[in-house]
Amino acid sequence: MGIVENKQLITDYFGALAKGDYPSAIAKFADDINWWVLPSSPLGGLYEGKDAVLGLFGSGTGLYDPKVPLSPTVEGMVAEGDKVAAEVVITGRSAKGLDYKNHYHFLFTLRGGKIVAVKEYVDTLYSQKVLFA
Repeated sequence: MGIVENKQLITDYFGALAKGDYPSAIAKFADDINWWVLPSSPLGGLYEGKDAVLGLFGSGTGLYDPKVPLSPTVEGMVAEGDKVAAEVVITGRSAKGLDYKNHYHFLFTLRGGKIVAVKEYVDTLYSQKVLFA
């Protein structure tokens, strides 16, 4: 896949998330996907394999108000080779009732039309205050 197709895959991934179409979003993951979260996050670490990544997502769902879906907005993307970098703002509401608007940077690695690795960078101080404190 080329750069245009790689960027479209990431656009489609976030589009599926924005619509709440989680099966379509997850279908874009390779079975051997790795997802890395900054170590300063309470959920920090490397999650290896689709089951572990889905476990990570599941562990975070209780942090948010389920009546206010998380809404990702892609602010920009840059691609080179098999990598796509995306600036994303995610809004929603915390389980404690606080408005949530955090800034993320994701670095995706793609192979064969699937997401095989993700590095997630986020404002962990903000997350700590709004979600975990």
